[in-house]
Amino acid sequence: MVRGSRTSRGGGRVPGRDPSRPGPDRLTAREREAFKLVAEGRNNKQIAAALFISPKPASVHVSNILAKLDVTSRTQAAAKGHADGLLTG
Repeated sequence: MVRGSRTSRGGGRVPGRDPSRPGPDRLTAREREAFKLVAEGRNNKQIAAALFISPKPASVHVSNILAKLDVTSRTQAAAKGHADGLLTG
């Protein structure tokens, strides 16, 4: 997998996204699923079971979530998610 800025189908950058800046808009759909489980207090093994993946990718999703939200703990991520309305819907 090549890392870098996300692009649209036409090859240009996705509007409204700044790849150099952390933020919830940078979470992938799968990371959003994992994020909801993190906010419920689930551990990596439980997240993996709920998403039908192994614990290692679950751990990677959690690490990506923390980095993209610019927080250092699951508790901070959950608090930020609730405060910013990321966990509704």
